[in-house]
Order: sequence, then C-alpha cells, then structure tokens
Amino acid sequence: MDEPAATPRLTTFGGVAQNLGQLIDEITVDCNGIDEELMGFLQVFLDEVERPISATVLGSSVEVTDFDFEGDERRGLVAVCRYRRGTGTVSLADVQFKSNTIAGWLHAAYRTWLGIPTFPARRPRHWAWPPL
Repeated sequence: MDEPAATPRLTTFGGVAQNLGQLIDEITVDCNGIDEELMGFLQVFLDEVERPISATVLGSSVEVTDFDFEGDERRGLVAVCRYRRGTGTVSLADVQFKSNTIAGWLHAAYRTWLGIPTFPARRPRHWAWPPL
C-alpha cells in the first residue's frame, strides 16, 4: 500500500519566512479574526512595499500609490491606483505586480490566504521578512 506523501516542511533561514505558508503564518500569528488578519497584511504591505510601484489591473498599466483596508472584509484590502484617466481604488486581489518583487511575493501570500490562485511570484533574494 502506498504511503501518503509527506507534508512539505516549512523552512526558515535565520527566522525568515522561506515559503508562502510560513509568510502567511508570520503575518497572522497574533491575529484574532479576519479583520485583524487583513490589518496584518496591510501593515506588511505598507511597511515593505515602496510606493508608487508599477502594476497591472486587467492588463492595464497602473501605479499603486497606497494600500488600505476600508472595513469591508468581503472586499479585503484595496490598492489606490493612478492610471491614464486619474485615480481609483480596486481590490488588491485584482492587482498584479512583477514576479520578482517584494510586492509580488507579498501579493502571492495575500492571494494564497484568500484561497485564490496566485500570479507568478518568488521571494526576492535581497529581502527578508520578518526583519532580522
């Protein structure tokens, strides 16, 4: 009889999250409820992502100028975006960042936490979180 596959072990290097699951655990570790978990993600985006940052929404180029939580758990976090015709607020889940950026890696963790497929992303080599 085949044995079930082993669960991948979460790995750390000096206490730094090395995969999305561990990053999510680090962000939400002391949270009580979805609203606090959203605020945890928001704080990491605000602390770690330099703005403005280039991104795309539905294939259109935008600049994300800020992140926010407007209090609606169903909508989740939002991104304030600047585009050709002005500015607007969109669900952060709908924004796509470059794959090898801090924003792209955090976004992959956020979409994983939401339970939706991620866009391609990898942790930048120069970046560590939580900070050492």
